[in-house]
Amino acid sequence: FWLMLPSRRPQDILPPSRPTGRVGRPPRAPANGGGEMVYASPSSGLEVAIGSMDTVIEAAIGSADTVVEASAALSSSDEEDQLPAGSGRTSPPCVSGAASAKASSTAGSAATGSLPRLGLHFNSGLGSGGRHPLSWRDGPFSDWTVMVGEKTYHLHAFLLARASYFFNGAMTVATGAESSPGTPRRSDLSEVLPQSCHVAFEDALDFVYSENQAAFDVPPSKALLLLKVADILGIGALFDAMGQRISATFAQTAPLLMEQYCRVHAPGADDGAALRQIRDGAVELLVRKFQPFLADQEMRQALVRLPGSVLGEIMEADDLAVASEDVVFDFVAERVKATEVSCSSGGSREASGPSDNEIIWQKVRWPHLSAWKFSQAITLGKKYLRAEMVVHALTARVAQVDLGGSEAFTSLGFQASWGSPPRQAILPPGVPPPLSTELDFCFHYTGPDQFKCGESIRSQPKRIGDIVLRVLVFPSGTDTGVARGSLSVFLEAVPQVNWPRDWEFANIRYAIACYRWPTGSGETWAAKRKGDLWTFKSNRLDRGWHDFLSPGEVHRYLGPEGFICIRGGIEPECLPRCFLLGAHGHGGSPAGSELSGSSASRRSWAPRPPGPAGAME
Repeated sequence: FWLMLPSRRPQDILPPSRPTGRVGRPPRAPANGGGEMVYASPSSGLEVAIGSMDTVIEAAIGSADTVVEASAALSSSDEEDQLPAGSGRTSPPCVSGAASAKASSTAGSAATGSLPRLGLHFNSGLGSGGRHPLSWRDGPFSDWTVMVGEKTYHLHAFLLARASYFFNGAMTVATGAESSPGTPRRSDLSEVLPQSCHVAFEDALDFVYSENQAAFDVPPSKALLLLKVADILGIGALFDAMGQRISATFAQTAPLLMEQYCRVHAPGADDGAALRQIRDGAVELLVRKFQPFLADQEMRQALVRLPGSVLGEIMEADDLAVASEDVVFDFVAERVKATEVSCSSGGSREASGPSDNEIIWQKVRWPHLSAWKFSQAITLGKKYLRAEMVVHALTARVAQVDLGGSEAFTSLGFQASWGSPPRQAILPPGVPPPLSTELDFCFHYTGPDQFKCGESIRSQPKRIGDIVLRVLVFPSGTDTGVARGSLSVFLEAVPQVNWPRDWEFANIRYAIACYRWPTGSGETWAAKRKGDLWTFKSNRLDRGWHDFLSPGEVHRYLGPEGFICIRGGIEPECLPRCFLLGAHGHGGSPAGSELSGSSASRRSWAPRPPGPAGAME
C-alpha cells in the first residue's frame, strides 16, 4: 500500500550538500509533478515521503525544544491526512516562526559539523529526594530492628545481610520461622558486642550504608574498636579497611591502639590472632618510642589511661626509650595524680586503681633518679600512696649509696628494684659505651621552641676521681648574645660538701662530642668534637661553647626518634689531676684548640679566624 504525506520540498528542509536519496531504491519523482520526494522500501514496498520525516530528524539533532515544536507540526499534518478525500488541502501545515528559525539554525549547525549538546534532565516530579540513598538515621523502608544498649536502630535487612555474616545468619533463621506468628525481625547486640564497642557501632553502620567505602575514614581512637566490631559481626570489607588503616598509622598511634585493645580485651578470653598481633606489636613499639610518644599530648593521655599491668610491662624494659629516669618518674607522677583526682571527684574507685599505681611506682629505678626528682617523689608518695611505697623508694636509694651491698635490705620484703641497672643508653649504632672518665647525656628535642632561650638542662652527675662532673646544655642557646636556636654545651663541676673551701682541679683537659646518627645504608656514626684545657674551681664551675652547634646544624644531629646524644669527659692522662691531693701544683698552659668560655660569660660573637684543629667530624 502507499502512505502519502503532504508535499514538502526537501531543499526547504535539508542542507544543499545533503543527498536526498538513501540506501535502497533511489528516490523517484512523484507522478503528479509536485515537490515531494518518495522513498521506496526494498523490503516492504512502503514508500514514505521523506520531507516531513526529515523535519523531525533534523530537529532532534538540533535541540530538545525544536523536537517538541516539530513533533507538534507533524501531529498537525497527520490530522490533515485523516480528512476526507476531496477536501482540497494539499499545502503543508503552518509552523511558527520560532520553530522555523530553530529548524534553520539546526540545519546550519549540521552543515558546519558542530552538534549542540542535548539538555536532557531527569525530572521525577518528587524533587531531589528521590535520588537520596538509604540511611540508617531515618526510618523509611526499614524492615529490621537492631538494639545496642539503650539505643534502637531501624535498619534495612538487605544492606545488613549483604555486608554481615552475622545478620545474614540471623535473617535466614527469621525467614525460615516467619510462618510462625509473632516472629521478631530484630537483633539485640547489647551482649554480642563488648560494652566499649557500642560507641563504634554507628561508625560501622556508616560503612555498611556508604556508597563509597574506599573513602570511608574514622579517627584513630576508633580504628581498633571497629576492627573488633567487624570481627564479631563478620563484616569482611570493614575488617580489611580497618586492618589497612591500622597498619598505615601503627607507628604513630600505638598508644591509642593499645588503649582500645585494653578496653575490648576480656581477661582469659581469646582475642583472635589479629588483636594479639596488634597488642604485642604495640607493646614493643611503646618501649622503643616511649618518650617520643610522651611528647605528643594525645598519645601521652592515652598512655596515662592504660592499666597499671600494661604500663608495668612496658616500664620494666631495660631498653625503654627515655633520656633519663626522670622522664619515667614524671610520667608516673602524672598518672598517679590523674587517677587520684579522678577518684576523689565523685567517681567510684576501681578495685585495681591503687594497685595499678603501686605497680608502676615500683617500676621506677630509684637509684638512678636525680636528687631533685627524688625529693618530689617523697612528697608525692606521702600524699597519694601508702607509706610502704615511700619506704620502698627510700630503701632503693640508700641501697645504692651503701657500698656494703643491698643484701641487708632484702628482709624488708620489697622487690629488689634498687638492684636494677640504669636504662640502656640511647646512642647511634656502633658508638662504644662511655669510659670511666666519660659521661653521656641524651635528651629529646622537638625544636627550638621547646625550650626558652637561657633555659638549661643537666645530665646526671658522675664522679671521676674526686671531681664530680655533669653536662650542662642550653637547647635554645644561652642569653649571652648567641644566635637563638644554637646548642650551647658545657662541662660543669658539681661542688661537694666534703671539698675544701678553696678546692681546685687544675689544668684538666676535657672534651665534648655530639654524635650524628647514620642517615642511610652503609653510613656510620660521626661526631663533632671540641676540646679545651681548664682549671675548675669554686668561681669557675663550667667551661664549654655557647655555639657548639649553630641553629642550622642542630637538625643534622637529631636521631630518628628526635634524641640528641652528647658525651663529655676528661682525657685519661689528666686522671691524676682529678684528685684533691694532686689538684694543686700542676703547671701547663691553658691553650685550647678553640676558644671556650663559661656558661655565664659574655663575649663578642663576631666571626673569628679558625684556630688550631680541634673540632672534627
